[in-house]
Amino acid sequence: MEPQAKERRKTNSYYDRNLKLGRIDALHTQKPSRSQEQELGRLLVEKQNALLLLNSTSYGALEAERNRWINITGFRHGDAYAWDLLPRVQERAREQVRMVHGVLETSSIDSYDSAALSHKASGEEGLRKSNTSLIPGNTRVRRFSMYQNITGIVHGQWTRSKVADGLVPPVMNLSTLAPNVMYVTKSYSHNITGQDGNLRIKLDEKNSSIAESDEGSVREVRADLSIQDQSSKGDGWEMTLHGVHYPQQGGIILATTGQRFPGIFALPHFALSKRQFSLAQELLNQTVNARVARQDDSLTDPYFSPWSSSPNSPAELLFPTPHCDYIVYLQQYPTTLPDDELRAIENELRFPTGAPTSAAPAMKMSALIFSPDCGFVLESKGPPEYTPQHGMHLVGQKIESYMRLARRGILAFAVILCAEIFLVIRQMKDTSTPSTRSRVSFYTISIMAFGDGFAFMGLMAVVVSTDGAFLPLIATAFVSFLSVAVFGMKFLMDVWTVQAPERLERDRRNAAANSAPTDRAPLSTPAVITAGADTLPLPATARRTRDNGPTNVILPPDQDLGAADAENTATAPTAPGSAESELGTIYSQFYFLLFSVSFLSLQATSWPTTFRSIYTNCLTFGYLSFWVPQIHRNVIRNCRQALRWEFVVGQSILRLTPFVYLYTVEDNILFVEIDQNVAYVLMGWIWIQIWALISQEVLGPRFFVPNGWAPPAYDYHPVLREDDQEAGASMPIGFTQSAENSGMTGGETTEEGNRLFDCAICMQNLEVPV
Repeated sequence: MEPQAKERRKTNSYYDRNLKLGRIDALHTQKPSRSQEQELGRLLVEKQNALLLLNSTSYGALEAERNRWINITGFRHGDAYAWDLLPRVQERAREQVRMVHGVLETSSIDSYDSAALSHKASGEEGLRKSNTSLIPGNTRVRRFSMYQNITGIVHGQWTRSKVADGLVPPVMNLSTLAPNVMYVTKSYSHNITGQDGNLRIKLDEKNSSIAESDEGSVREVRADLSIQDQSSKGDGWEMTLHGVHYPQQGGIILATTGQRFPGIFALPHFALSKRQFSLAQELLNQTVNARVARQDDSLTDPYFSPWSSSPNSPAELLFPTPHCDYIVYLQQYPTTLPDDELRAIENELRFPTGAPTSAAPAMKMSALIFSPDCGFVLESKGPPEYTPQHGMHLVGQKIESYMRLARRGILAFAVILCAEIFLVIRQMKDTSTPSTRSRVSFYTISIMAFGDGFAFMGLMAVVVSTDGAFLPLIATAFVSFLSVAVFGMKFLMDVWTVQAPERLERDRRNAAANSAPTDRAPLSTPAVITAGADTLPLPATARRTRDNGPTNVILPPDQDLGAADAENTATAPTAPGSAESELGTIYSQFYFLLFSVSFLSLQATSWPTTFRSIYTNCLTFGYLSFWVPQIHRNVIRNCRQALRWEFVVGQSILRLTPFVYLYTVEDNILFVEIDQNVAYVLMGWIWIQIWALISQEVLGPRFFVPNGWAPPAYDYHPVLREDDQEAGASMPIGFTQSAENSGMTGGETTEEGNRLFDCAICMQNLEVPV
């Protein structure tokens, strides 16, 4: 009679929960309409049936081969789900468990659980025996040394499993499975059609519930899964799964939950043993109680499901689309550390006290993914079916280790930004005169400032979407903002102001070239001049112009007329309105381009993998071409050494380092797929640009430019000719007059054929080739 009373108490508790759930669904701020009341009633019935499923079914109730079915949506005989494939999938999951734990002790999953729990009966000796076993060669190794809390991120590659070979995808009637849902399309999302791809799983059980009994312990776990193939857009299909974790064995069972597939309520039927079934059933009973209690306190919308596979997609309620449901089996691999040492590391990670510990080992798991409605089976790529070069299943780190690595990476990037600012300040001090600023390429500095601004936009996007490393992110974003908005834009404005006369002269030449054919008057049309227009004398009160003779032209010491004009223009007063309008135009154009590229890059995250990779590589290659405009300006201006060498080398290394890290380090913080070939191309491209600048410094700015391809440059060392009367202006002062008056040719001739002249400034003899 006692078991019957216990069963009756369980049944009564479930009815009490159903009444609570009914009160939650009935509470609304507005009175529902009749159609809404009918919909709420239907939802109540479905939730009641799903809750009763946990208590009224037993292990083995779902066996398609024996014609055993469960009377709930998705698990009935006529629903056309591929449940006949479930036994083979479970057997494949057991094989993955045996590959991890070995087959020396037993081939039963129940024995694995009981061996891990033997320490409760035999104390420390039982714990020592349960954690060790003999392997061939009489070597005693530790077993079951695994993380008890698996909160972290693992990623790897998947491939299609041979379990589903020959399976025809099932064809289901959506109107029968979900008659009250109006799907906007008949095509299934979350469907995988490729042969392989990438897989990333973020596991979370920080605040999960735990159930313990004589049969063992089980924990609640939540997972965010991202699966991708070559045809997927962005990061692929993303979904949320809920399930259970068996810490002693290291097994995890997850399932999606939707309107056509109540996976969380049927999760115990996916277990690999009767013991796992009973543990999962007991835990899920507790978690359902907790969810209902929280909904009762917060008056949650009844349409919202805490186990939804798309919690971050409110559009699913307005525009529902059918999607493939998933059942996922994960098996954690043991570590090489002793169990007590691993427990100490795990406790220090979760509750840091500063105690010295060794480095936390990586988490490694095998994965098996089964979709009963879309009819495919996937598994992680790794040994023994594949070599380690092709895949190592799913590898990752604990979330605490990942966040520590992320903080270090963010701080390292902040140090890089500070070093870039330091080099910019030193370069601004070195180019403090108009003549030196005229040599610097405006576009080179613009590309560098653009890169810093793009980094600021990316950091702010990460700050909004995550709170794990808020302080390092916001500090680094502030440094990036200073680099672009203060120092970068200040340097750009200085260069822009000095090079303004050059742009005006170029615009005048272009305008004259375009208007020359149209401004020439026809020869057959005589010019008509009004009589007396230019012959009458000016009024007595008119201001007379004063003729001061020819304008004196003073050359600077380096004979650079362009720099002299730039300096005179920079020192001359300009119209305040024109200067402010030019600066405003530069600011608006710069930030408009920055925001445009940022939004385009944000949109590119949803592109297919191939197009997104092409866009990213092209954008990176264009950004790392910041020395190309400076090389071009050296050719046009025929000048060299416009920038300090420490600025050139330092900026090249600093701006290249983040890309080399992302393209070469496999476990980088952004989970970027490594491509060493692209990294080599980028490093080689920067190397070529630096050597081009060095060659221009040593061999001349135009040593690689054919004659006629560049505008004529000023000759700083012209050859003096005595018989050229027009070149008299370039001869020494007084040479022409003294030669004409005295009949001398001026200066004594040396053995090399040069002439000696007296310098009027330094009073020394100068040897000049004439």
